[in-house]
Amino acid sequence: MSVVMCRKLETLFLEESAIAEKENDEWIRELATNNSVLETLNFFLTDLRASPEHLTLLVRNCQRLKTLKISECFMPDLTGLFRIAQTLQEFAGGSFEEPDQQVVNRNYENYYFPPSLHRLSLLYMGTNDLQILFPYSAALKKLDLQFAFLNTEDHCQIVQRCPNLETLEARDVIGDRGLQVVAQTCKKLQRLRVERGDDDHGGLEDEQGRISQVGVMAVAQGCPELTYWAIHVSDITNAALEAVGTFSRNLNDFRLVLLDREAHITELPLDNGVRALLRGCTKLRRFAFYVRAGVLTDVGLGYVGEFSKGIRYMLLGNVGESDNGILQLSRGCPSLQKLELRGCLFSEHALAVAALQLKSLRYLWVQGYRSSPTGAGLMAMVRPFWNIEFIVPDQDGPCPDFRKQILAYYSLAGRRTDCPPSVIPLYPAF
Repeated sequence: MSVVMCRKLETLFLEESAIAEKENDEWIRELATNNSVLETLNFFLTDLRASPEHLTLLVRNCQRLKTLKISECFMPDLTGLFRIAQTLQEFAGGSFEEPDQQVVNRNYENYYFPPSLHRLSLLYMGTNDLQILFPYSAALKKLDLQFAFLNTEDHCQIVQRCPNLETLEARDVIGDRGLQVVAQTCKKLQRLRVERGDDDHGGLEDEQGRISQVGVMAVAQGCPELTYWAIHVSDITNAALEAVGTFSRNLNDFRLVLLDREAHITELPLDNGVRALLRGCTKLRRFAFYVRAGVLTDVGLGYVGEFSKGIRYMLLGNVGESDNGILQLSRGCPSLQKLELRGCLFSEHALAVAALQLKSLRYLWVQGYRSSPTGAGLMAMVRPFWNIEFIVPDQDGPCPDFRKQILAYYSLAGRRTDCPPSVIPLYPAF
């Protein structure tokens, strides 16, 4: 459908889409010319390009625009756009990298953001660009630094100026010290996401850029309003997990990934910490715990089953010691609808029995387990309207260790008819 026909379009969401652009950014000009009611335009993290002139025209003509998330566009060229966009509440994209490696004089003394702008995600911002945010930091409610080239000290500098943050997204280069600043400053924080940094990419690594129990405990104690917390850590202890259960009582979504950067972690196993976390965080509906062998034993999986009464989605990685672990878990979790397992030692028969015992289960995905050549051990899982797919990756495919997978799910549509050769439907729905 032509952009010209979209005169009443209020939201255009293309984020992370793969789109071939045939006429440069002519579509932006057409949209700006033919639409005056647009409120959300999002082509963040795409290959679509837009000139500052056409973006400014769009903002001028769409005076109800509240969210603008674009691809790369040199930030010093967007000053005029921001002076016009008086209703803009969220901006993402831009870029602080010079186009064609041109040498430019970056002068941010007169840079302007509209007073209504409260949510920001800026691409490739470096240490010398931080000053652009300082005058506006106190008004920010959301700040995304995942694509910034900042070290630990830079994160501390900006976060301590953002007392009203409700959402913060960053890489683990923020470090324990950065999370301590978050805990001291951001008392209204509700959502915290700390992803793994790219160790091989200059600007995203730092000698202090590691997260451990120190940072986790600080945030748990300092940010009591958290409802969502996803974090990649290099070390963790039972005491840190217990602190989450004690202080983060509003959590409904908690996700922890233990990275493999350190040869040893401080404390094994973490069974008691997981128990304390789940006992304290009674509002949890989503729980992910992706660790390494020995961190969560069969006893710990029993605790997960016992204290996960409200959890509907669960992802577990490299947990348990034997079939008894998954069987212990499946005797609890009365609300669990979606379960994903990776890198576990459970047999097919144990997984099938567990799926039957989890009365609310609607979806099961397992990658890495004690598989048989044919998946015959899954026979115990057969039931009406329950599709079971045994997946054997091609040895020339993208899965380097050729691990077999199980996908099982309820479907009223019956058996799939479009399975590739690597997917074997074992027991079609009735």
